[in-house]
Amino acid sequence: MQVNTTYEPYAEEPEYIEANRDLLAALPIGSIHRVLDLACGTGLLTGLLLDMKPGLAVNGVDISTESLDIGRRQLRDKDLLVESQDALDDAARAGKSAVMLAECSAMELPFAAETFDLAMMGNAIHLMPDKDEFLKGVARVLKPGGLFTFNSVFFAGTYAEGTEPLYTEWMKEAVVLLNEKSAARVAAGEKPIPRQRGKAGHAFDKGWLDPDGWQQALERNGFKVDRVYKRPVAISQRGLELVGAYGGLAEVLMSGYPVDIASECLQEAAGRAFKNLGLTEITRYWLEVAATRT
Repeated sequence: MQVNTTYEPYAEEPEYIEANRDLLAALPIGSIHRVLDLACGTGLLTGLLLDMKPGLAVNGVDISTESLDIGRRQLRDKDLLVESQDALDDAARAGKSAVMLAECSAMELPFAAETFDLAMMGNAIHLMPDKDEFLKGVARVLKPGGLFTFNSVFFAGTYAEGTEPLYTEWMKEAVVLLNEKSAARVAAGEKPIPRQRGKAGHAFDKGWLDPDGWQQALERNGFKVDRVYKRPVAISQRGLELVGAYGGLAEVLMSGYPVDIASECLQEAAGRAFKNLGLTEITRYWLEVAATRT
């Protein structure tokens, strides 16, 4: 079974796209011209924002070469991609839609102070290793009065009441599948599935902030919080299967096992869990925050 372990399949699901469109729809974007898309991936937020307001100049940054390559192809097909900062600046002066994507960390932004009217980040802020330093960096590149908005499903309060049994069943079935696959290897005269202990991932470090914690972090780093909202989003069986296939999650939930095998087990286990509990979808909360740089 060949599993796509990138995040892109889930990022293309209607439930995911709508959650991000809702984040942007709540913003006052009338006076926005220069935009920074942090951890932009393939450029989903950028595309949604340009649909709402054409004529923006967007810098997108991400550390994933694979995601950026996908984004560049998509933007090139739409005649939105520019290859240099000078070309982006020219587009900004002319009021034309244009996007430049660059491979760099959101923790080390290579932009001049007070460059952007809006900085946005889709479901990635929980990955920042030092939240205060990250927020200081975002505040630095925003103009006074500039906006910063983000969402995340990795925060204290993300799980809707009553949904815990589904996640427990999911992990139980994933372990069952892993053991079945390992036993099949041994029966065929092969070595069991190996495990390298001691691995973990940032998204599941037990340092998740709750909404109040994010508000306090923003306020001590140069922002005034304008909006905090927990948006209920339905996750279908297909959605959880695609989430489970994501390698970045698989290496955390099934720490130490080969990512391709862990992804395969989590993807298949999602279907089993939904079937075992007789569910068709569950609710999970997305945290949405909008703040103004003071």
